[in-house]
Amino acid sequence: MTYTILIKLTNYKAWTESLGYDREWIIQTTQSRIYYELQTLSKEFNGFTLPMRYDIQVIMLPSNATLELFISQLREVIARWSPIEVEFDVYCGLPHEILNNGFKSAECVNKEVCVAHLDLNNFTSKSFKRGFYQPYVEVLSMISKLALKLMDKAVVQYLGGDNIVIVTAPRYVEDVIKESMNEDIKIGVGISEYPRKAFEYAAKALNVLRIERKSFKYLIIKE
Repeated sequence: MTYTILIKLTNYKAWTESLGYDREWIIQTTQSRIYYELQTLSKEFNGFTLPMRYDIQVIMLPSNATLELFISQLREVIARWSPIEVEFDVYCGLPHEILNNGFKSAECVNKEVCVAHLDLNNFTSKSFKRGFYQPYVEVLSMISKLALKLMDKAVVQYLGGDNIVIVTAPRYVEDVIKESMNEDIKIGVGISEYPRKAFEYAAKALNVLRIERKSFKYLIIKE
C-alpha cells in the first residue's frame, strides 16, 4: 500500500492575517516554494506530491520507502522554508482513502497506485482561437464534475494547462475511464507500486496515443 503523508499548515489563517493587506503575493510565493521543495524531495524517494489546497499538500511514497530518512529530510525542508507552523501525519493508504476517512496505519505492504492522466484534444488551438479563459473554465468544470463522481474512489488533481490527473487504486481504473471518457479526451494510465513511476507510465501512455493516433481513447501501461 502507498504511504500518504498529509502536510498541514496549521496556523495558516493567523499567519495570513498577520501579513497585512498587501499579503497575497507573499502567500502565493510561500506556498509555491513549499510545494517545490516537497515535490523535489518526494521524487528522490520515487514519490509524488499533490498540491491539493496548498494549505494542505499530499505526498505519496511507495511502501518500501525509507520512511525514517524521508521524515528526517522533510523536517529539514520544513524548518528551512516554511515561515509558519507545519504538521504532518503519515498514513497507509491511497490519498482518497486518507482524505475521506483519515485512518492511520503504522506499516504498509506492497500495493500498486494507479494514475490516469487526461489529455484534452485541441486545448491549445482552442485557447488561441477562443481566448485562454474559456478553455480554462471548461477544464475547471470538468475537474469539478469528475471529483464529485469519483469522490469515494479517487482524488482528481489539476496540474496546470489541460493537465488533469486522477489518482486511484487499480481496481477502480475501469470506473475512472468510464467517468472520464468522451470524444475530446485521451487517457494515459500508469500503474506501479512507485507513485513517481505511475505518473511516468501515464505520461508515456499518452505519448503513445498521440503518436499512433489510433481510434482507441485510452492506454494502460503497467509495471
